[in-house]
Amino acid sequence: MPKNNSPVERYRRIHEIFSRSRGRDAVVKLQDLADTLGISLRQLNDDIKYLREEGAPLEYLPALRGWRYAEGRDFAMVDDQLLTDDDVLNIRMAIETFNKINNQEKVFGDLPDIFRKIYRASRKWTRPDTHQKYIYFDPLPRYDGGKHLKFFLTAIEESRRVEFQYLAFHAQTPKTVVFDPWFLRHYDRRWYVGGFSHDAQEGFVRTFPLERIVGEPVHNGYFHDKPPQYNAETYWKNIYGITVPPGGQVEAIVLELTPIQGRYFLSTPFFEPFELLEQTPQRVVVRLRLRVNIDLIRKIGSFGADARVLAPEWLVQHMREFFQKALQAALLSE
Repeated sequence: MPKNNSPVERYRRIHEIFSRSRGRDAVVKLQDLADTLGISLRQLNDDIKYLREEGAPLEYLPALRGWRYAEGRDFAMVDDQLLTDDDVLNIRMAIETFNKINNQEKVFGDLPDIFRKIYRASRKWTRPDTHQKYIYFDPLPRYDGGKHLKFFLTAIEESRRVEFQYLAFHAQTPKTVVFDPWFLRHYDRRWYVGGFSHDAQEGFVRTFPLERIVGEPVHNGYFHDKPPQYNAETYWKNIYGITVPPGGQVEAIVLELTPIQGRYFLSTPFFEPFELLEQTPQRVVVRLRLRVNIDLIRKIGSFGADARVLAPEWLVQHMREFFQKALQAALLSE
């Protein structure tokens, strides 16, 4: 092979040779590899050093006097980019995640085809024994609102005012909404569009679930200014869920959790940041700084007897009334 002075092409060729030479006793001798590449041993040693520094799983076996890719490790090259085994693992995780939310092609248009191409390419980056399916997700319900994602994302990026028919769950007929979309937010398996509603009775920032939009939204001019008090970086800082109560103040919410529920919370907290105030064999006590909304109340209520509000006092009373109403509803259903 004639000498190749392109480092990227050398790295790619070295990677291909080592990828084919898999197996416990399969090794590549440097002199043979240098002859194949048409380069000097000195250049090859420099290339080997570079690839190892970049994460290539190259290891030397003294007994066999040769090099190989370590078993159980992934490494790949895409164009001029080197991918380590961690990179490949992350891509595989992303593929499985995206594949799960992408079952309905009408939701994301051409994206399923794009992602299938990435998936097919990624199979070349992994060993044959990794092609089995090992990652599983909870089943997701059919979700019609996703068909509007592309429209609203474009409207946000281009500062386009929009108009649509919105049918609330409690309403009998849809109403016309003129809206300046500022952001998209995903919560509890739904997509919401948020921004400024031109209805004087609406709040400062209004969010609409996309699946309640009837028909097709349309453009209705442009918007140029957002209220100065709106800060996209801090808007959700003290909010659990999707609802931002008008005028709601940030409060210190103190929760007492049973030991088991406390360990669940500490491993996967439903909101961060939080302060751990106490952890004993009897209980776990945490403090969260939040604006109280219906989403938070329902979340605390979902823990049942495994969680108790200690502060503020008004929220203690509110949760008491919440559970009393639930008990009354349960008794009426008997």
